[in-house]
Amino acid sequence: MPVTINYQSPTQPIETRCSFWLQWVLLTLLGFVASLFWIEIGERPDINLIEGIIGGTIIGFAQWLVLRRHLSSAWWWIIASLLGWGVIGLSSFGFIGWFAPRTLRLFPRLVYGVIDGATLGLILGMAQWWVLRQYVSKAWGWIFANILYWSISLAIGWIVGGILRHVTHLFLSEVVGLGITWMLVAGLTGMTFTQFAEFLTRLHGGNGASMGASPLGKSMT
Repeated sequence: MPVTINYQSPTQPIETRCSFWLQWVLLTLLGFVASLFWIEIGERPDINLIEGIIGGTIIGFAQWLVLRRHLSSAWWWIIASLLGWGVIGLSSFGFIGWFAPRTLRLFPRLVYGVIDGATLGLILGMAQWWVLRQYVSKAWGWIFANILYWSISLAIGWIVGGILRHVTHLFLSEVVGLGITWMLVAGLTGMTFTQFAEFLTRLHGGNGASMGASPLGKSMT
């Protein structure tokens, strides 16, 4: 099937990339907050399969709101996110993005945060790579980026949540810690998206796109 790709000029204003990044971060965080209406943050393994799939779908939908203006058939992103979180939930790890460790000791939180985060990043990154590979050259980088980002972000979020909980004795501290995790992941993955866009623009050296097109824009004909 022939593919038509629309690119902006390499001199596209930096505001365009910043706008994409900001929307990605805000909507991902809003998706996490919205998921809390259906999911109660708990300790492993309190969250059931249905709750986790709902949470993954909400996050995928929130990110789709940004991607739909840049990728054709972006609704596949929702399905990929749902399937990715479903696999994670069926594994022994559970829905890592919505629970806190039972221990308050910081070293185990650091170690398991890195391990569990890397596992989550691998599974979710592979599910989303299946969508990105249609649009981005070397999309496999998304998998490795997710492994790195989730391992760092989950470890930091669990440590912050543990420290705050130790000080305040409130379980709400764990919600704050997980919020930090999602904020870090959103910020880092958003930066990766803008790097993909810049790479494609430089690689193909387009002459500019029609109004409303994006470096990530692509249409099937």
